[in-house]
Formats: sequence, structure tokens, C-alpha cells
Amino acid sequence: MVKIKKITFELLQTPTWISILLGGIFLLWQTIFGAIPPSVQIVFFAFFILLTGIPHGALDHLVEAETALRKQIPFNSTLFTLKYLLTMAFYGLVWLFFPTLSLFFFLIISAWHFGETDLEDAPSIGLWQVARFLFGGLLLASLLLTHATENTPIWSRITHDEQLAMTVWQFAVEHTVLILTFWAFLLVIVLIIANRLAPLRFDKLRLLRLGIILILAYFLPLMPAFALYFGGWHALCSFKSIHNYLIENPKMTARTPLSIWVKSMPYTGVSLVFMTAAMLYWENFLQTWDPLPLIYIFLSLITLPHLNVMHGMNSWLSLKKAV
Repeated sequence: MVKIKKITFELLQTPTWISILLGGIFLLWQTIFGAIPPSVQIVFFAFFILLTGIPHGALDHLVEAETALRKQIPFNSTLFTLKYLLTMAFYGLVWLFFPTLSLFFFLIISAWHFGETDLEDAPSIGLWQVARFLFGGLLLASLLLTHATENTPIWSRITHDEQLAMTVWQFAVEHTVLILTFWAFLLVIVLIIANRLAPLRFDKLRLLRLGIILILAYFLPLMPAFALYFGGWHALCSFKSIHNYLIENPKMTARTPLSIWVKSMPYTGVSLVFMTAAMLYWENFLQTWDPLPLIYIFLSLITLPHLNVMHGMNSWLSLKKAV
């Protein structure tokens, strides 16, 4: 009984092990029973997106308020929300008129955001910033290119079969092994040089967990693979960083990870209402539109302002460590 309690406590302290467990069960199901039904994939995807994916971004107002407090600058929640929504609206207009450019920009900021989260303790020197981008880019490229069969029609629909975009994508698909190998080699070189200039202690167990997540994602279909990484790894790592950041403030009433998660519920609810309304609107008035690109666009719209908030937090932490 004592051992079971200890294992349970460790799982709750490091919930990415739970993600690995769920991913392993899914892979075992696929191995024994064959292809995973689309309905089950959707449930798996919705589970992670609703439990962690959206909520980790719904804490942005608390993170921004804490950063403003540390920088000793005023924070106005109304102005913050307005700026947040205007950023999303502006990016939405760019998507409307320049879909290919917007997709490229989305990939760039996603690569940076993933790398900044996974190498959160990296020093603020320039070469470590390059390493962050390369690290996140390799993660993103591996998720996209190793699921090329599923991603190609999505890429086609988002870009409206724009010739240059499809040519670049097809080239990347045909040279997946070469691209990922070269990218990994370049990343290793940059990491070695950056670590010589400013040493960073890597958490080997964390890297092991990430490696297992990526291996599971490789063998799973695109939807559960993305959910496993984004919700089962990235969002959970972000939650941990946000929790550690917020509880340094003695006035913060929410002290546990669960209580911090509860704090995200109001804005999570608003996001769900918005998504539901958009789905109902599409079902009744826009059935000739392809819904899948709309989902990607929605993710990009909430990523841009969220990235800015998290970058502010990480920049402050890097600055304090350097002092």
C-alpha cells in the first residue's frame, strides 16, 4: 500500500508519466486490434486539448500580471484582454488574405515556443536562443513530416494548393530522413558550442520522458500524436513552469498545481464557448468551407498572444538567473 501511494504521488508530481502511460495503452490497442477508430482518436485528442492544452494558455492573464508586478509596471486586466483579442483579430485578417504566409509564420512561432518551453532553463545568450529554435523546430518537423500522409491534404487545403507552398512541402516529405538528420546534427553542434560558452545542466530523466513521448507519437496517427505531445507534454511542462513562477508571489492564494489549474477555468470556459459558437455557425452557414483549416487557424490565433506572454515570463527568469 505504501509503495502504491508513493508511485501515485510521483505520477501526480510528474504527470507526463501519465501521458506516456496513456500513449502506451493507445499504441498497444493499435498493435493488437489494428487501426484506431476516428471517433476514439477524436476523444483522445479532445481529452488532452480540453484538460491541459487550452487551460495552460488560459492562465496568461495571471502570468502577465505577475511579470508586470516583478517589473514594477502597472497591469490592467481590461487592457490586457483587449490587446490579446486585437492580436488574435489582426492575425485572423492576415490569415484571410495571406494564408500561406500565415501558415509559415505559425510554424516559425510554434517552433520557437516549443523550444523555449523545453529548454526553459537555457541561458539568455544568443547561441542558446538559436538552440531553442532549432530544438523546437526539430520537434515540430518530426511531428509533421513523420505523418506526411495525413498532413499533406491539410497543407493543401490551408494553402489552397498554392504552388510554391506545395512544392516546398513535397520536397520536405520526399527528403524527410535527410532533413531531420541534418537538423538533428546541426542542433547537436549548436548545443555543444552553446554549452561550452554557458553550461546548462540537462535533466536526463526529463529528456528520456520527452524521447518516449516522441517515439509513441511516431507510431500513432496524427491526431493522437499531436495531442500526446501538445497536451501530454508541452502543456504540462508549461503548467509546471507557470506554477513555479506564480507561487513565488506570497500573495498568490492558489498554491498547488491543481488550484492553479482551477484558476484557468474561467478563460477556458470562454474559449470553449467561442469554439462551440464557431462550430455551430460553420454547421449552419459555412458548410461549404473546410473545417479542418479553421481548427489550425484557431490554434494559431491563440498561440500568438500566448507566446508573447510566456516569452515575457521566460525572459524575466533568464534575466534573474544571469544576475
